[in-house]
Amino acid sequence: MYMDSSRLRALLKKYMEDDITAQELRELSQYVQHADDPQVLEQLVDDLWKEQDAHIPRAIPSSALYQTILRHPGLQADPPVSGRKYRSMTWLRIAGAAAVVLISAALFWYGRLAVKPQADDVGNTVAIAAIVPGGNKATLTLASGQVINLSEAQNGIVLGERLTYIDGSGVLEADFSNRRSSIVDPLAAGQQDHRDDRTSDGAPLMLLTTPNGGTYQVTLSDGTKVWLNSASILRYPPKFSGPQREVELEGEAFFEVAPKKIPFFVKTRNQVVKVLGTQFNITSYPDEVEIKTTLVTGAVEVINSKSNAISRLSPGKQSIVKGQRTEIKDVETEPYIAWKKGYFAFPDEHISRVMNTIARWYDIEVEYQGDMTHKYFGGTLSRFEDFETLLQTIELTGSVRFKIEGRRVIVMT
Repeated sequence: MYMDSSRLRALLKKYMEDDITAQELRELSQYVQHADDPQVLEQLVDDLWKEQDAHIPRAIPSSALYQTILRHPGLQADPPVSGRKYRSMTWLRIAGAAAVVLISAALFWYGRLAVKPQADDVGNTVAIAAIVPGGNKATLTLASGQVINLSEAQNGIVLGERLTYIDGSGVLEADFSNRRSSIVDPLAAGQQDHRDDRTSDGAPLMLLTTPNGGTYQVTLSDGTKVWLNSASILRYPPKFSGPQREVELEGEAFFEVAPKKIPFFVKTRNQVVKVLGTQFNITSYPDEVEIKTTLVTGAVEVINSKSNAISRLSPGKQSIVKGQRTEIKDVETEPYIAWKKGYFAFPDEHISRVMNTIARWYDIEVEYQGDMTHKYFGGTLSRFEDFETLLQTIELTGSVRFKIEGRRVIVMT
C-alpha cells in the first residue's frame, strides 16, 4: 500500500503525540498492515524520534518504538470510528526533559499500577508511601560515634578548618580546632579508642552514609571531591596525615582526586585502587559480585586483594574484579558516571542489575517471577522520572512486565 511520505509523517507525529483521531488511526493502521516497504515506516519513526530527542537523552531507541507501533492493537485491527480523538492512554515521557512524547499502549497498564492502601495484621488500613525518586540524604558519623543528619536542602559538605556545607554554612557550631566546645570535635574524638574506625596508619575515621534514595558529596581535607551514590558508605579521616591518603568505600562513588605527591588509596571489600590525581568511578555494592572501576581521566592501579594482581588503567578502561580474577575492558565512560549527572544509563545490562540500581534510588523491593536468564535492558532514563513512567519505558522494549504491590515491584516475563 502506498502513502505519501508527508502524510505518513504527519500521522506518525500525531500518533507519537497522542493527538490522533480514530479515523486517522484507521488510515495509519491500513498502511501498517499493508505497507509495500516497511523500511519507509521504520525510517520515519527514527527521524521523528531524533527530532523529539534533539536536545535530551533518549529513553529507549527508535527501534523499540517502531516495534511498539507494530504491536499496538489499534494498528492491528480497525478501531471504532468516531468524531472524537482516539486516546491511546499509554504515555512515555522522555527522560530528563520537560517535553512530553506520548505513545500508545497504556490500555495494557490501566488499573495495574495504582498503589492501593494495604491492611496491617489486625485489619487496619495502612497508607503506602508514594514511590518517588531519591534526593540529597545522608548522615555524618564522627569518630566519637555522634551522628548528624545532614541537611536535605544542601548537597554536600566540606572538611576544612571548619566543617561546613558547600555553600559555607556551618554543619557544626564549633571550629575543628576548638577542643573545649560542647560540640564534639572530630579531631579530639579521635583520641578515643575506636579501632574499627581507623585507617591503617591509625587515623580516626568519619563516616558519610547515604540511605536508599540518597546521594551526597564530600570535599575531603586535601581538596579531593567524592560524590556518593545511594546505599553507600565512605570512611575517611578528618585530616590526612602520614605517607598516604586512604579512604574506604562500600557502595558506589565518583572520585575527583586532588593531585598530590602523596598517593591516594580507595579500599573496597576485594580491591585497592591507588592514584595520584584523577577522576574515576567505583561500584562495589555488597549484593553484587563484581567490583567495577571505570577511569575517566588520569591513571590508576587496581590491586586485587585476593590474587595481589596489579592492573593499570588508562582513560576509557574499566576493571572488573570478581574473586581472584581481574578483567580489563574498553568502555564508554558516560553510562558509568551518568548517575552523578541525574540519569540512569544502562549499556545493555541484565535486568537484575537494572532493577538493583533502580531499587536503591527509589527505595523499593524487587521480586522476580519467571526465567530472567536472557532478560536485558539498554537505554537512558531520568533519575527523577515518575516511577510508573520509568517502568513503562522499560516494558516498551518487550523484555519484561511489571506489577506494583505497595513498595514491592514484581518483574515478570
